[in-house]
Amino acid sequence: MPEHERASPAACATSPLLICDRLISLAQAADRAGYAATADHLVRLAHTMFNETDRPAARRRPS
Repeated sequence: MPEHERASPAACATSPLLICDRLISLAQAADRAGYAATADHLVRLAHTMFNETDRPAARRRPS
């Protein structure tokens, strides 16, 4: 059944900026609904994700 095949990770790749935007939108909705702690967590998660995408990949040291 082709409709039940899994998509490859490359086909599902989403922009980190788009994910951060969605996290911030969810945080705003959570804050409006009275879930301040959840909103704070979502904003921190977006901030962390945004910072990780800007950081160059760490080089591994040879063992």
